Amino acid sequence: MATRQVAIDVGETAIRVAEIELRGGTDPRDGATLTAFAERAVPAGVIRNGEIEEPGAFADVVKQTVSAAKVNAKSAAVSIGHPSVVIREVDVPAQPMDKVRKSLAFHVRDSLPMAVDEALLDFYPTAEFAGDQGQMFKGLLVASPRELVRGVISALDGSGVHLSRVDHTAFALWRSICKGELLQGTVAVVDVGAATTSVVVSQHGVPRLVRVLAQGGNDASKAVRAAFKGSSVDADQLKFQIGMNPSAPQEHRQVADAVGHAMGPLIESIRNTLVYFASSNPGGAAERLVLTGGGAYLQGFGQSLSSATRLPAMIGDPLAGMGIGKKVDLSQVRGREAGLASVIGLAMGVE
Repeated sequence: MATRQVAIDVGETAIRVAEIELRGGTDPRDGATLTAFAERAVPAGVIRNGEIEEPGAFADVVKQTVSAAKVNAKSAAVSIGHPSVVIREVDVPAQPMDKVRKSLAFHVRDSLPMAVDEALLDFYPTAEFAGDQGQMFKGLLVASPRELVRGVISALDGSGVHLSRVDHTAFALWRSICKGELLQGTVAVVDVGAATTSVVVSQHGVPRLVRVLAQGGNDASKAVRAAFKGSSVDADQLKFQIGMNPSAPQEHRQVADAVGHAMGPLIESIRNTLVYFASSNPGGAAERLVLTGGGAYLQGFGQSLSSATRLPAMIGDPLAGMGIGKKVDLSQVRGREAGLASVIGLAMGVE
């Protein structure tokens, strides 16, 4: 039986709303249809460093986006991808999931960088194995500061949308990209957003590692503005048009050098993340990169990241294999479909 789910992806520069019809079966993503979509820009300062600073203005943008999508969004899922959310692999005793979640605080209280009573905890099981003390679950622990989630819930209240589920952006990315042949081997999904970059390593179709880096495409824009201080330039246009292209002609070198200097540390952080995973999983290193998010289209970024990691890189297409509903107009996002990976995967989550 087909079901429809609505998702609201909260980005620093844009709000995206998607409705997806999922069919039954072993993998409900097979044969999924995008039945509604819209995006609207977020005014500067409304969301800063991943936190909602102006709840009223945020609620207005959500209302506008939901209205533009023409969905009955009385209930919707929302994603959180703030760097303060901790995701790490842990082992816990195997038992029904409701009991696993209730006992998480006991098992992980000494391993969190925050007080356990100030955190919301969840667990995503990835494997079961026989340990010295019985059956165990291996999986990803998710620990989010309570105030961060409360802030999102409070801000959404003003939009009239009921929150059905809170998910982490990384799991949304994994669901939208790791399908078909990408369920095989070890794949690193790198989503470059405006303020943050998420790295998700999937091994044989199972998410194994998540890192959220406090760097993104905005760093390149700031660098271009600084390079042209005193001049009026469209930094966002220049960073995409010229980017960090090492072959840029002399008249564009100022932009290319500024963007390259800004994005270099991010590329190094991504490389270090993949080196860490490889060292922790002998024989299971990442075999390819899939780039998503707006930063995937930054000139020269994919080439530089591929060179630094010595891995082939491709731009992900979250719409691949999906049906597109009659009322969906994707003309505004043609050529930048990778930026929809978060909202598509969020709407694919099972409540």
